[in-house]
Amino acid sequence: MSDIMTIVVPWFGPDTAGGAETQARQLAAAIHALGAPVEVWTTDGRDSFSPPAPYYRTGPDVVDSVPVQRFPLTPPRPAPCDPYIPAAVQRARLPADWIDFPDHERRLLASLLSSDALLDAIAAERDRRRFIFIPYPFPTTFWGTLLAGERGYLLPCLHDEPYARYSTYRWMFRHTRRVLANSPAERMLALRLYDLPPDRVVMAGEGIDLTPRGDGAAFRKKYGLHGPVLRYAGRRDVSKNFPMLLMYLREYWARRKTPLTLVLTGRDPVDIPPPLRAIVLDLGDVSVQERHDAYAAADVFIQPSTYESFSIVLMESWLQGAPALVNARCDVTREAVEASGGGLSFDGFAEFAAALDLLLENRALRRALGARGRAWVLENCRWEDVARRTVAAVMEDGT
Repeated sequence: MSDIMTIVVPWFGPDTAGGAETQARQLAAAIHALGAPVEVWTTDGRDSFSPPAPYYRTGPDVVDSVPVQRFPLTPPRPAPCDPYIPAAVQRARLPADWIDFPDHERRLLASLLSSDALLDAIAAERDRRRFIFIPYPFPTTFWGTLLAGERGYLLPCLHDEPYARYSTYRWMFRHTRRVLANSPAERMLALRLYDLPPDRVVMAGEGIDLTPRGDGAAFRKKYGLHGPVLRYAGRRDVSKNFPMLLMYLREYWARRKTPLTLVLTGRDPVDIPPPLRAIVLDLGDVSVQERHDAYAAADVFIQPSTYESFSIVLMESWLQGAPALVNARCDVTREAVEASGGGLSFDGFAEFAAALDLLLENRALRRALGARGRAWVLENCRWEDVARRTVAAVMEDGT
């Protein structure tokens, strides 16, 4: 029997939110569709937006025709907590080149959701499986790659953030068999941060569901939108630069007096500053169809984040023909804009305002940029292609 590709992710399920979790689910389904043996190992928790408590039933499950095994979660240890090494790792013995990592890095790992039972299973099954760990910061990934050894592959969803420079993660990247990157910029970041040989980091890519068709006219009619529509989707927190977007928009609106609307979708609640409530339409967590209707209604999709390895929401907006305005300090989204010709980038408020002026004043330009973005997504974001590259990277040798 061939080795089973086993995707290890902290959360996984039909009710699970999050970019890495969505990627894991769609990748598993795409690999299964190719006829390759694939399973998912995860905890019984829901997602990072929910309390660290059981949500799904522990044990075997099936999601999108893919076999899933759910293990009881090990709750995060409240800070301050002692550095912790799971029993499975203690039994397996630490590698000879193990580093005495700083306490604050080990405490970070101890403070995140994990599953001792899942790690025990990795240790027991290591010779019969090839493990793909996603995303990089979690104990299931760090300790899992250590236990899997040469049978461990890392799909990190790496961001250029302070944690990425921790010695724990540097050790992990250098000791996994191969790293699977979502974008060229993420691949270059991994090579630069961890001094890896080029053949150790493969550009597998990421896909999106290419079937949704948004109805922008119906969306505008439903919510009575008549002027320019700006669009933001996803988490509304500092890590995504959402507060900066609100600050820039407030200043832009105060200066231009443009009768615009910012349409928001996303699960986590947010408190919109009173001066902006007149121009912000916050729909919260919506259906897939309404999310894409909102993309299709947008004159401009804005992605201010600098912490991206791919940006699903950017690709979804392009699928519906919305031109993009992205943060120039994010190599991933800036390079996607440059490669596709699907939008503009900004560095600071002056460039943000100038780019928005240009886009809102020129309908033909918006349509052209949006069409280029859509064509690029249709060419580069097919899950079948991503799954084939992933299977090739993981199964091409006989180790």
